Amino acid sequence: MSNFDNEHVSSALRSSTRLERWALFAEIAGAVAVVLSVAYLALQISDNNRLLRSQAHYNALELTQRPLEIMLESENLASVMVKCESNPEAVDQTSWARCSNYYFMQFNGWEYLYYQHDDESIPSQLWHGADAYFKQQVRANLGFSRFWSQWQIAFDEPFRSYVTAEFAVALTEQ
Repeated sequence: MSNFDNEHVSSALRSSTRLERWALFAEIAGAVAVVLSVAYLALQISDNNRLLRSQAHYNALELTQRPLEIMLESENLASVMVKCESNPEAVDQTSWARCSNYYFMQFNGWEYLYYQHDDESIPSQLWHGADAYFKQQVRANLGFSRFWSQWQIAFDEPFRSYVTAEFAVALTEQ
């Protein structure tokens, strides 16, 4: 082999080695970039989940507080609701229709909270407090019982069974 050939082979080997080093460096840089991208994506997902939970919390408050706001705004409705609570069978048909619609909004709020809790979309403290409130209504508010006996069909499983079980417990406590 001539000197020229040796130099050419040696130069080609150095170039190949240099190229391999750059390729290795590029692979390492690419792997680091992928890891950083995945970490950033995980952070974004975490932030989005937090934002969605916050929105679900707000929605739950809005939905469950709206019936209370309506009653505060209307002295007439408040008077009708007091009658429905204590003796729902004695109210006239128009008053019962108002009470039923009001109770429907409340049960919709309870149902929303139930499913949001099941999905872990709202703080458990919100669920436990609201659920305790509604369970107390089941035990103390006679209008709740009349409403549920007439309108439970408007709610699907498993919420319907959950509420029905609460009414059964309330009956055994009496």
